[in-house]
Amino acid sequence: MRIREDNHHGHELYSKELQERVLAVCHYTAHIIEIKQLLAEINRDAFGLSRLFWSEEELREKQDTVSFFDARMQSTVFYTLLNMERYQHCGWKELIDEGENSDERVNFIPEKK
Repeated sequence: MRIREDNHHGHELYSKELQERVLAVCHYTAHIIEIKQLLAEINRDAFGLSRLFWSEEELREKQDTVSFFDARMQSTVFYTLLNMERYQHCGWKELIDEGENSDERVNFIPEKK
């Protein structure tokens, strides 16, 4: 087979069917290149988006932190209610009412002479 230096010379020797097939292959190749470029762009965008979301490990870490604070808040509520019950049983309200009704005031700031 000889290499032709002028590709356009003698193109009429190729059948119409072969010319259409070569043209179809060129269009197909162009579409594949375009799809590869789109996939590369999608891949870059997906990588950028992945940095916006938390990983499984980060989600687990945040859930553990939330669970820890939730447990602390529940225990705080429990102990607060327990202390209120104890104050109620020891009569703290009556002690405060007696202090407010008496004429004797406790002065925590010493008066200047």
